[in-house]
Amino acid sequence: MASKSPFEWLKDIIKEDDNIESIDIINENLMHIKRNNSTILRITKSSLNEYFRRDIENILKGNDVDFILHTVKEPFIDGSAFDYLDSKKKILGGFGDVIKVLGQDKNWPYLPKEVKFIKRGLEQHTKVSRVRRLDNKRYEISRYGLETVIIIALNDYDLGIDSIRSAAEEFDTFDAVLKSNPNGRITSSAVELIDTKNIKVLWWRELMGQLNLKWKKNY
Repeated sequence: MASKSPFEWLKDIIKEDDNIESIDIINENLMHIKRNNSTILRITKSSLNEYFRRDIENILKGNDVDFILHTVKEPFIDGSAFDYLDSKKKILGGFGDVIKVLGQDKNWPYLPKEVKFIKRGLEQHTKVSRVRRLDNKRYEISRYGLETVIIIALNDYDLGIDSIRSAAEEFDTFDAVLKSNPNGRITSSAVELIDTKNIKVLWWRELMGQLNLKWKKNY
């Protein structure tokens, strides 16, 4: 038996949603979902492992869509892709993001809950002048009278040494790790790594306090 396509799988998930009027799979790369308020979410799909601006441009070229569904669970998404998506009022996300967008009255704007919380919290900080997403995990934070710093948000329940090492291998530049999951703990092995490396590992409240301070001795 042939496996279901991503669109067929998505259709099965949302077909009982009372907010949905109709679901149409137009072809293998296009799906239309109409809400009861007549707003249509037009979706295409992509199986890339990485997304940069040029990839988004190529996907959107000739495609009048609102949402790009990435079928890979956690692809790398560069900041240039986010900037271009924002300029075109388009969204790149996974299956869960489609469902959350459909829960809104309109397609745009949309940010995942965690990203929205982090960006809003940082932008409201009195020392922060600008926040820019460098990719799907890192944020560049410009500050008034202090050096610009980069944080990486890791959502592990128990944040351990393996996650921090993996992040360091995949993302070579950051000044601090934010434990973005408010539950769980930072393991003792992670604390030991913090003690031997020049890496801050912070809970949200700690990050808010640290943003008032100088981080780098040579600044």
